[in-house]
This record gives sequence, C-alpha cells and structure tokens, in this order.
Amino acid sequence: MKLKRFLALGPLLFLTLGVFVHSVQAQAKNSSQSITIQIVAYVPPTLRLDLDFSRDGSLQLSGKVRGEESPDSRGSQAFLKDAAGHSVFDISSGATIPIGNASLFSNLPGFYSIVVFSANGGFLRSRTSESDVLIPYQLMLGDRLSSARQGSFSFALGGKAGKNSPDFPVALSIGEFQAAQGDYSDSLSFSVIAG
Repeated sequence: MKLKRFLALGPLLFLTLGVFVHSVQAQAKNSSQSITIQIVAYVPPTLRLDLDFSRDGSLQLSGKVRGEESPDSRGSQAFLKDAAGHSVFDISSGATIPIGNASLFSNLPGFYSIVVFSANGGFLRSRTSESDVLIPYQLMLGDRLSSARQGSFSFALGGKAGKNSPDFPVALSIGEFQAAQGDYSDSLSFSVIAG
C-alpha cells in the first residue's frame, strides 16, 4: 500500500521539484542585469586674483618726500606697513618701489584684465600741503608697466593659470617730480574682470 502511494505521488513530487529548480534559475538570471549610470560634473568658470599684500584687494599708499638735507633723500625703495596697515615708503624721482606679489587662478581659456582703480587717478596727493600737489607714478605688474587712464591702471592677460603659474611682482614706478617734503598718499583697489 505504501509502495502504491509512493508511486502515485512520485510524478507529482518530480513535477514540483522541476518547477522549483526552474524558478531558482529564472531568479538567478534576473538578478545579474547590468545598469548604466551617467555622471555629469559641472566645473564653474573661475577667475580669482590673490594679493600677498592685501586680503580684501585694496591698498592704502602712504609715502614721504624727505628734504634734500636728509641722508635718506634718495629713497630707500622699501615698502613697509605701519601698525594701521598703511604702506610706508620714501618717495624719490625715478624710484621703483616693490609692493608684493599677485597670483592669478583662471580656468577660462579667453582673455581677462586686471584693473586697479586709483582714488587720485594715478597720482600720490599731498596730505600735508594746503595746495593740491601731485606726484605721478605708474604701476608695474610683472614686466608690464601701466599709466592710469580714466582713474585706473589696466593689464590685459589671457589663458588658463593655476597653482604652478608664476606670480606677478607688483611695484610702483615713481615719475620725475618737484614737490615739497611731506606726506603723499593714494588708495588702490585691485580686481580681475573677464572679457
């Protein structure tokens, strides 16, 4: 009796086992599907000017013309900062006064300009004289020399620049002048503009 019952259930067990194996194989095939993910990254255009002599892009120039009897009347050509953060230097005709370095970062392939606005239009103005005495100067950026036009110095540059790009030395080039001894000043504001 048990043998008849086993023989009767045998085909049913075989059929059930076959369906189970087929189901496991189908699941294994479905779980090995490949998925393609596309990653798109956006790098924004960047144009930045860093100055080792100013954190905010501005600079207050404060120089002194010494009397002819002074032993330092030729100018030490040193550029220092006082406790208030103002520059202090001696002014003499034909002197070149180093200020510091400018570094540029750009991922733009095109052209851009470094523009430096002068509050006095490219002149050091007397702070002690009642008359309006002006001392002309030019601004140097690297090996380029610029005179102020409409109150600003401008330097045209272009191409990409990064961490390994050379810095641009910045300096004042004082013109010939005849001015009484005293204190002279100007304010500069540095910016970089694309295009």
